[in-house]
Amino acid sequence: MSTSIKKKSLPEQPVTVPWVDILQDAEDGLLALSIRVGLQVLQQMMAAEVEQLAGPKGRHDPQRQAVRHGTEVGSVFLGDRKISVPHPRVRAADGSEEIPLDTYHRFQDPTLATQAVLERMLYGLASRQQGHADAAFEAAMEQPGPSKSTVSRRFIQATQQALDRFLQRRLDDRTWVVVMIDGLRVADHLVVGALGIDADGHKRVLGLVEGATENHTVVMALLQDLITRGLTAAQGLLVVIDGAKALAKAVREVWGDQVLIQRCQIHKQRNVLDHLPKSAENRVRQRLRKAYQEPDADTAAQALEALAKELERDHPGAAGSLREGLAETLTVHRLGLPGLLRQTLANTNALESINSQFRTHAQNVKHWTNGQQVLRWMASASFFIEDTLTRIPGYREIPVLQTALKATCSKMPEQKTEQIG
Repeated sequence: MSTSIKKKSLPEQPVTVPWVDILQDAEDGLLALSIRVGLQVLQQMMAAEVEQLAGPKGRHDPQRQAVRHGTEVGSVFLGDRKISVPHPRVRAADGSEEIPLDTYHRFQDPTLATQAVLERMLYGLASRQQGHADAAFEAAMEQPGPSKSTVSRRFIQATQQALDRFLQRRLDDRTWVVVMIDGLRVADHLVVGALGIDADGHKRVLGLVEGATENHTVVMALLQDLITRGLTAAQGLLVVIDGAKALAKAVREVWGDQVLIQRCQIHKQRNVLDHLPKSAENRVRQRLRKAYQEPDADTAAQALEALAKELERDHPGAAGSLREGLAETLTVHRLGLPGLLRQTLANTNALESINSQFRTHAQNVKHWTNGQQVLRWMASASFFIEDTLTRIPGYREIPVLQTALKATCSKMPEQKTEQIG
């Protein structure tokens, strides 16, 4: 539109639809009725905008800046459908240019369709089913929905945009006190994810990186990305990981003594039990749980060491597994955290829960073509999942954790580990 033509705000006048039209359309159901009424309202809105620009029809105005220029068939988006609609045209009075209608162009935004497809796919509707997702659309418009290829194309576009937004999201807008890191296997791909818990107990998926295995290089890439986007351990940080040595090694290389590592007690119990015959599993499981329920770190450590000694002769593999990284399974005990918060941060269940929700969102995917597809799905699902996340159990006691972390970090030599390449 030329800068010489100034638009006024649209007139605030009621939009009416004849009752006879409503009664005729009601036979197809309420949603079909709403769609048809909505399209009639759109036509009236465009007509009102034309009148604003060119004046009332049939009244000559020598001062007018625009004139009517007929109609043409165009298209707008309704949900995930691109539908044909006639729309009026307006030109400058001197014939120099066409003046676009704001009303029409706002409903041409393809983001509306892309978002609709994304939501349906993430909530379990397959691409081949979306064309018939709303029978009311077909009844109202007398035309089929989008094809499978159109749905797939829109979904790829939407998930790629979500991944780009996810990987660029800054992390220095909050004070992060806990980071949980764990892997999720999707077909032949393993994605290592990081979940952050802030000072108010809120959770957010911080980062994702894809790799063949949960190895040192993959974890380093994840940590580098988090630091680049603003995650800091300057005030101390508790990092909760599973039993993988690669995770612990990478965390230490990046942050050194600025962070404390808590190894997941549930993963530790599973690892120990994997070395035992079925006949011994229940007894050892009960001993492990009882030890980890002890609030005092020394008492818990003594109980675990006593169990390891008992296992040494008959089950040396189980004893070795229990002793490996034993001290790091009791970090939350040594920090003196209250019971509920200690139980919450003693394992990676918070991240495991998000992984489970992702599996639900992606349950209809039968073939994963590459790692980029996995990341696109996970990043898109993360935004949906985050809207449903609640604060962690025991969040009111997080100040106790912050004080303990700061006290621990103040005793450590200054690190420069965040300057990584």
